[in-house]
Amino acid sequence: MKKKYVFIIFSIIIVLLACLSIKKIVANYAKDNNDKYFTYKVKKESPLNLEGKASPHSVKTYNNNSQLGTFVSTQVDDGQSVKQGDSLINYNVNNNKRQQLVDKVDEAQGAVNEDYKNINQAPNNSDLQKKLTQDQSALNEAQQQLNQHDKQINDSVYAAFDGKVDIKNSENLSDGQTILQLVSNEPQIKTTVSEFDLEKIKEGDKVDVKITSNGKTGKGTIKKISELPKSYEDQLSESGAANSASAGGSGDEEGATMQSSNPVQSAPSGGNDSESSKYTVIISDIDIPVRAGYSMEVKVPLDSIKLPKTVLTKDNNVFVVNKDNKVEKRDIKIDKANGEIFVKEGLKKGDKVLKNPKKTLNDGDKVEVSS
Repeated sequence: MKKKYVFIIFSIIIVLLACLSIKKIVANYAKDNNDKYFTYKVKKESPLNLEGKASPHSVKTYNNNSQLGTFVSTQVDDGQSVKQGDSLINYNVNNNKRQQLVDKVDEAQGAVNEDYKNINQAPNNSDLQKKLTQDQSALNEAQQQLNQHDKQINDSVYAAFDGKVDIKNSENLSDGQTILQLVSNEPQIKTTVSEFDLEKIKEGDKVDVKITSNGKTGKGTIKKISELPKSYEDQLSESGAANSASAGGSGDEEGATMQSSNPVQSAPSGGNDSESSKYTVIISDIDIPVRAGYSMEVKVPLDSIKLPKTVLTKDNNVFVVNKDNKVEKRDIKIDKANGEIFVKEGLKKGDKVLKNPKKTLNDGDKVEVSS
């Protein structure tokens, strides 16, 4: 019985000694780790990922214009590539009309020249001055009519930009019916960015683009960032279409009164108040062939540097660790936005800073860094 008690007591002592040893090991481990620091390597913010659709920069529709004359034929083939200024459509143009306009300009110019001649001979004659004013007005009007006629021909016959032809109709055309469309060679990507990321990008930024379907990659440039949110643009577009429809029905014949609607909309509203706004972004200067309608992925590299809150001291400084594990207490400038911390000045990519620096840490101290 006595041996049994001795064994129990001995066992208890062994357990107590083991517990004390474990406690000491844990304490030493905690002490060692309490003296060690983890570090954060400064890096730029991850690229901004966007998605969008490829589209041509411009598409121009050429409709049958009976005011020029009678449509004869197209002068290009379907799918043909053309250069700006190439002739696309052949009309049997009434050249007499242009000659009449040219004659009208010449006649008006002759009257103005005669007025100047008469004024030189009688500079104080007020009637001659009035006649000059009237004749100059008639000359300006004649020149405008000739310019409009030539512009109408150029606009209806010649390629406005480099592109590819898509013929829609070439026979039995009625007035105003589409003959062909000219699709520009220059592709672009239309995408959107949220209000939270808007200030991270700017016009002129270089981006990486990728065609989703085949994986081909290339480069592009942010060409335009809309001033208004997409919801506002959609609302104003609908309003403009409604105004255009209500103003319809006015004739385009010579001498008809021109009507124009340029409304001002005060404090336009658009979108759901509970949703974040999105802004349209146009990306151009794409250096790979992209067909209209392709789904595109866009990465926008960002120069901004974000920091975790744990590296900041109470006064928003950081401790930078050098190769000898000595620290430099560095004063940095930061911005806080949407719960994130951005470095404005004082740190660069690759710097190593301490996490959770102690209050007792001083500039120049050597620290033990945990691997």
